[in-house]
Amino acid sequence: MRYSCKESVEYDLKNHYRLRDIYMSEAGARSEYGNCLLKRKASRGKEYYYIGHSGQKKFEYRGAGADSDVTMVKEYAFYKKALEVIEANIVALEGMLSVYRQTHAENINELLPRAYTLPHNSTILLDDRVASEWLKDRTQTKSAYPVFDPEGLKVTAFDGMKMRSRAEAIHYEAFYIYNIPVVFEFPYDIGTDILRPDFTALDIYRMRDIIWEHLGNWFHENEYKRKRYRSDSVHRWDELYEIGFRPEDNLLLSYGTEDNVFDIQSLHRKVLALALPPPNPETIRFLKRA
Repeated sequence: MRYSCKESVEYDLKNHYRLRDIYMSEAGARSEYGNCLLKRKASRGKEYYYIGHSGQKKFEYRGAGADSDVTMVKEYAFYKKALEVIEANIVALEGMLSVYRQTHAENINELLPRAYTLPHNSTILLDDRVASEWLKDRTQTKSAYPVFDPEGLKVTAFDGMKMRSRAEAIHYEAFYIYNIPVVFEFPYDIGTDILRPDFTALDIYRMRDIIWEHLGNWFHENEYKRKRYRSDSVHRWDELYEIGFRPEDNLLLSYGTEDNVFDIQSLHRKVLALALPPPNPETIRFLKRA
């Protein structure tokens, strides 16, 4: 799940490049079978294979059992055909990136001719509607999955939402104060597992999902528990990285102390940053010169 369009396309394009390299290597390892042809005949529920070569009419019978040459011809054909699909996707993805301009409420006026621009507060209304639709969609998706460890939801947040710790409830309230759409323990199905990070929020200006995890036991006083907790966290970050979430980009982190407490003022400053628009192009140009 990757919700920023440009980053999603860039991520997919990198995966296509990587897949192309692998498949080209596999096809190259079977290149001696490149001019082979394969015929298949079915009889009484079995398949019988014949191998021939381009430009020749004669085919050699290879039977219905496992034949190494038949396997190699099949694999070579698979990799070559798959490369056609991958190459077509690469062309399409590169073409999109060459013309795509990421758009959000803060920069939409800058992408338009001056005659078409509107006051900034007129464009924000669209994002308010998008935020409402986002929250509805994520909430419906979450409801389709069973609640993980319901017995562990022992803390009640300000609006009645059940959470696992007082720290999570304080985070949840901070998102509400700054009007940031957020879903608690939104499920990410990665095939081998379902990840449920603490919070998934909407970056309203860049129109992408943000994951926020509170690492309450990162500085646990017990060395064994501390190391185990950190190891599990890093493993989870690796899994989130594979679906497009990167620490301090769209995976934000907060930490507890040895007593599992944290600085609420620091938390609010960090949450507030999500509610503020990103720097405008002039500011970015200035910072680059500095």
